Amino acid sequence: MLGMKIIDQRYLDSDNRYSTQPCLLSILELDPVTPEATEKLQERLYAALPGLSRFRGLVGKRADEVPAIVELVQQAAIELRRLALNEVTIGFVGVVPRMQGRYRLVLPYTVQTAAAPALAMATQMVSALLAGRSFNVKAGLARLRALADRRRTPRGYLMQTARTILMSVIPRRTFSMPSIFRVSMPSSSAAASS
Repeated sequence: MLGMKIIDQRYLDSDNRYSTQPCLLSILELDPVTPEATEKLQERLYAALPGLSRFRGLVGKRADEVPAIVELVQQAAIELRRLALNEVTIGFVGVVPRMQGRYRLVLPYTVQTAAAPALAMATQMVSALLAGRSFNVKAGLARLRALADRRRTPRGYLMQTARTILMSVIPRRTFSMPSIFRVSMPSSSAAASS
């Protein structure tokens, strides 16, 4: 069974070292995969996401040591976002220096709430297809759309009614201050003499 997990993620503001757009930077930890298994995975992945074969150039490599499966994970995340949110972007993959089996995935986004779930879904999908199991793409896309829609809609607003307007204008308790006519103030000459 393939060991594949996202061990770190962070959101980067726009104009970062990878892109002029905001990005999700993820570190993927991955066990080695044979070229034969990668080839079978690619066939299954292209059957599940036919658009992948047209968008192969949307992932840029930052090192030659990046295995093809890392590119497939990134391509799957990009394609899931394209299908769910109509969001087309370019991703980057690279090695993490001095850390064998760890790879950097950079995914620019316009909808932040769907960036990390799309990558998590892509890793689940790749793991399932590599193990010969099926993956429900339609359910995954519906989940991504729901996440994006939930965050796009306004959280609600304060609705004022006649009662709440009166509550905000009329205080519950009234307080009184002493009148300036009832307060005795010492004269300036008495204050100076003491």
